[in-house]
Amino acid sequence: MAEKSGVQSVERIFALIEQLAAHPKGASLQRLAQETELAKSTVHRLLASLVGLGYVVQDETNGKYRLTLKMFELSSGIVNSMDIMGVAKAHLERLAQRTGEAVHLVIRDGQDIVYIYKTENGPMRMSSRVGLRSPLYCTGVGKAILATLPPEDVAQIWAHSHPQKLTVRTVEDLPHLQEQLEQVRTNGYAIDDEENELGVRCVAVAIPGPDGRAESAFSISGLTPYMTPERIRRIAAMALDSRTDILADLGLVQRTE
Repeated sequence: MAEKSGVQSVERIFALIEQLAAHPKGASLQRLAQETELAKSTVHRLLASLVGLGYVVQDETNGKYRLTLKMFELSSGIVNSMDIMGVAKAHLERLAQRTGEAVHLVIRDGQDIVYIYKTENGPMRMSSRVGLRSPLYCTGVGKAILATLPPEDVAQIWAHSHPQKLTVRTVEDLPHLQEQLEQVRTNGYAIDDEENELGVRCVAVAIPGPDGRAESAFSISGLTPYMTPERIRRIAAMALDSRTDILADLGLVQRTE
């Protein structure tokens, strides 16, 4: 009985959200009750919950309810990741074939990154997997993303990350991380030198948006003995070329012939 009641509540909430979406300038309690065919008391209770969660706001002048940008933010991350995935996949597969290494695509989620795509072309298999969550501060892809953010944002992310040494090479403090990010900005790419997993080195490149900030990045990962400084530079050059192609397909840069 409780399960049925819970399902009914979810259905009512989404019916209400759909009606609110149809009225971007706001709708009254009376109108929402009529359109959802729910009792005014029920609609008022659901609206109060949505207001409390920040998804709905009530206009103080006319009393109408409307969705906030929080609902847009909730969906935009999914849409953006789908856009990135669709555009980047072919380029990343080619990159894996050219390098013979594992290539990962991630998106940022708060203080972490989440792996949304992985392709491998060599004999070795990495322990990483799609859906894996890792901190920004100790991964190549995370540092590539952090390097596109202003210092105050990086400091806030660090403060909420509960940093810990995952290996003996993991960055220990914010000043050290800021130094690494300056190097990332200079080089155009980030390196994870066994900071997240011993025996593995990564080259990572951010995919910035129109404002220069990145919410996604990709990396090429290989076993440490094979990822020499000279090979890292060659792979980084290929990664930067792939990034340019991805940005061109996204319409963010002009393709060069």
